[in-house]
Amino acid sequence: MTSVPVLIDHLERRLGRMTNSWRGDSRPGLPTFNVGGFADGVIADTTSYATLGLSKLPLHHPSHDRHFFVELIAAAHDPAGAFRDSFLGALEFMWTRSLNSREVVLRGDVVSLPSEVMVASRFSFLYAALPVYYDDAFKSVVVESGDEVAVVWLVPITSSEAKFVAERGWKEFEQELVKIDPDLLDMSRQAIA
Repeated sequence: MTSVPVLIDHLERRLGRMTNSWRGDSRPGLPTFNVGGFADGVIADTTSYATLGLSKLPLHHPSHDRHFFVELIAAAHDPAGAFRDSFLGALEFMWTRSLNSREVVLRGDVVSLPSEVMVASRFSFLYAALPVYYDDAFKSVVVESGDEVAVVWLVPITSSEAKFVAERGWKEFEQELVKIDPDLLDMSRQAIA
């Protein structure tokens, strides 16, 4: 019997059992796009998606002088899988963006999505956040290679929310999220800005 990889175990403890996986085309010398779908985790009626293998590539961030190993997650109250294709498209876009630029997204970063991968037709941006809906230990894990892998939660946001972050900063945006307390897993939620 083979053991479950540390990363998969780490994800399944919060996101639930991995029920599906999707794999993209390979590119020589680079990790192949791979996403796992998870259900029945600690948050009821939630389907989650996580990249698997992006952390094999060290990425940098313009505001830091070190490299990062990350995996990206996205989630929604979506037991029927209505948003699956949107999330897979968004994660594949982020994966490709990371491989092409070798840049990571970190807390407070906002990324504009191309129109063909918008989430729920109105969320045209992704906000990189800590996975605060889960226990504090979920934000990173040391994998078999000895690398510490950060878990970055990609939250779909509207253009008005992206503008709020651009004009007032991510710290103020997160303060507004705490104050208003929207359900960020609800793809029909109202914008906070």
